[in-house]
Amino acid sequence: MLIQINKKIYYLLLLPLIFFTILFFSDIIYAENNQWDLKGRLINGTTNSYVKDHMVILHISDDGAMKEYSAKSDNFGYFHFKSLNHLKDSIIGVSSIFEGVLYGKDLGLISNQSDEILLTVYKSSDNSENLTLANSTIMFTSVDKSKNLMWVMELIKVVNNSKITFKPPRDNPMGMIRFGLPTNYEDLIIDSDLLGVEFIVIDKGFAVLGNVYPGEHQILFTYGIKYDEEEYIYNRNLQFDLNNLRIITEGNLTVKLPDFIYDQNDTYVNEIKYNLIEMNNFKKGEKIKIIFSDLPQATILDKSKNYIQNFDRGWGMFVLFFIILIIPFVILLLGKNKKRIKN
Repeated sequence: MLIQINKKIYYLLLLPLIFFTILFFSDIIYAENNQWDLKGRLINGTTNSYVKDHMVILHISDDGAMKEYSAKSDNFGYFHFKSLNHLKDSIIGVSSIFEGVLYGKDLGLISNQSDEILLTVYKSSDNSENLTLANSTIMFTSVDKSKNLMWVMELIKVVNNSKITFKPPRDNPMGMIRFGLPTNYEDLIIDSDLLGVEFIVIDKGFAVLGNVYPGEHQILFTYGIKYDEEEYIYNRNLQFDLNNLRIITEGNLTVKLPDFIYDQNDTYVNEIKYNLIEMNNFKKGEKIKIIFSDLPQATILDKSKNYIQNFDRGWGMFVLFFIILIIPFVILLLGKNKKRIKN
C-alpha cells in the first residue's frame, strides 16, 4: 500500500515537471527558429561587376516597428546580416545609395528568404537620350456639361533602354522629364511606380523630380479641362520619341486629328463603349493636335448654380453686411428728400 501511494505521488510530481520542461525548451526552439542569417551580393549593372566596400541597409518591419541594420560589402560584393532575432512574419527589404542615387528591393517575409539576395545598382548620368515613351494612352473619360468640364486620364510608359540611371541635372530644370498640360487644366492628380520621385508643377505642365532607373516605368495622371466654346483644341508637344499613341474618347464626342491619317475603331472599358484612335512612331519634338467639336454647353441654369456654388463666402458676407448698412441709409435719405419737397 505504501509503494502504491509513492508511485502516485511520483507521477503527480513528474507530470508538472514534464510540462514545464516542454514549455521551457519550446521557448528555446522558438527563439532559435527566429534567428535569421541573410546573405546577398551588390552588383554594378552598368559594368556587370561586383561593388566592394559599400554600405547596404537592411530594413525590417517587425510587428509595426521599423528597424534597420547596416553591413558593408566585401571585396567580392558580398554582404551578410547575422543572427537577426525577428518574428518569422517580419517584412524586409534592402537598399543602398550608389553615386547619389537610392536603390532598393522589397523582399517580403523574412522566413521566405532562402536564396541569396541580389541588389543591382547602376552608374548615373543626366543625359536623357536613352529615354523613350513606349506608349501613351490619353483617355477623355467624361464631360460634365453643367460645368463645361472635360475629364482626362493619361497613362504613360517611360522606358530607360540603357544600363545607366537617368539623374536629372540640379542646375537645369529644363533637363527634367516634363509633361505638358492644357493651360486651363484643374484638379491634377499624379501617381507613378518610380522609386522616390516627386512631381512639381511647372509653367505648362508638371515635371518629374527624381531618377529614372533602367527598365519600364508608368506614370498615371488625371485632370480636368475647362472649355468655353463648342470647339476645343488640345495640343501636345513630345519631349521624347513615342512608339505608340492611343486616344480614347466617349462615343458622343466628335474628335479629329487634322495632321495625321488614322482609323477610328470601337473599344470597351468596363463594358462601356468608347472610340479608339491608335497611331505609331512619333519623333521627339513632334506636335499632336486634337480638335473637339460640338462640345455640350452649360445652360443658364447650370451657370447660375455654378456661380452660387463657387461664390466666395467671405466676399458674400462682406456684400451682405454692406447692403444691410446701405439700405437703411438710402431709405433715410429718400425720406428726408420727400420732406424737403413737401416743404
